[in-house]
Amino acid sequence: MNPQKKLHDWYRLHKRDLPFRKKKQAYPIWISEVMLQQTRVAAMLPLFEAFLERFPNPESLAKSTEEEVLSHWKGLGYYSRARNIRKAAIQLVNQYNGSFPKDLELVLKLPGIGNYTARAVLSIAYDLPYAVLDGNVKRVLSRYYGYTKNILGPKADIELQTRADEFLNPEFPGDHNQAMMELGATLCLPESPKCLVCPLTDGCFARIHGKTSEIPVREKKQNQIFLQGKIWVIQNGDLILLIKEKGNRFLKGMFHFPYGFFGEIPNEAYNPSEFANFLNSLWKETGMKGKIKHTITHHKLEYSVQSIKLENLETTNPKVEVSKLETQLDQFGVEYKWVGMESLESEFPSSLAKKVKKILLY
Repeated sequence: MNPQKKLHDWYRLHKRDLPFRKKKQAYPIWISEVMLQQTRVAAMLPLFEAFLERFPNPESLAKSTEEEVLSHWKGLGYYSRARNIRKAAIQLVNQYNGSFPKDLELVLKLPGIGNYTARAVLSIAYDLPYAVLDGNVKRVLSRYYGYTKNILGPKADIELQTRADEFLNPEFPGDHNQAMMELGATLCLPESPKCLVCPLTDGCFARIHGKTSEIPVREKKQNQIFLQGKIWVIQNGDLILLIKEKGNRFLKGMFHFPYGFFGEIPNEAYNPSEFANFLNSLWKETGMKGKIKHTITHHKLEYSVQSIKLENLETTNPKVEVSKLETQLDQFGVEYKWVGMESLESEFPSSLAKKVKKILLY
């Protein structure tokens, strides 16, 4: 029996019962694949089901506001993905009557959809012969074929994609891709792989040569960047100021607390905005509440949280009235809105909001 047939038989017998596998529909498959890019299945499932309940099809997603989509993306991080799926939904509705095109090149032109997602949707929904390549598949292929180059290197994706294409089961491409991902997620684990029950064990290079702990080779060259900054929680009575600035290094396109990085900065991409510099000149040490740590990709961030209560003019130095602050915001070209504490996390759907809120309340 060839290895593809063994893999397919194993998958049909052992595949997990997951909601996005119940129907071969491109839209839920697409949403699930985007959500799973940085989130484990167990954490993603309730968010996936809630998202589909609110946005059951591309039309409902296309009609929504960006803020509404972001609020339903809370807990998944990487909010640029949420903005892109909304943009892609608008394009699907306007150009393809709400249906996913069956052409790989056309799918790759949709916002936020790369080679992996496009191939996953087309193979799983339409059984088109496109092999996928994600982290789990890279690990399976590297071990099976004895690929000993750095899988994070510049040529790895091209070379492993060739292997994936060669190994694809053309009769069941959708099941094959899901089987490869399932195998990597449940048996061909990064540490202590379960080789004895693996359907590919007989032909696996790493298993035969005792190299499962050495393959795949992962060598990260991206150094961590440490940044120290400030977050200003500016309160007007029961309302808190959230802003949206162009050119931000982080939290792009999202309403958030005013923030800025100060001290040692690796390059100008991390420079504080004009408004952040303005706030720092006003309230350099006022209202210090504590510090929080936050991680975004390879950035390790430490923020000092400052609480500024505008109505408390006797103790807030210097005294700044709400109207004057809003005038400054307008002059700097900064979008803003005032929100209540109870809606803070829905208006600013990031774990950063939860961390700041904890400092303010406790």
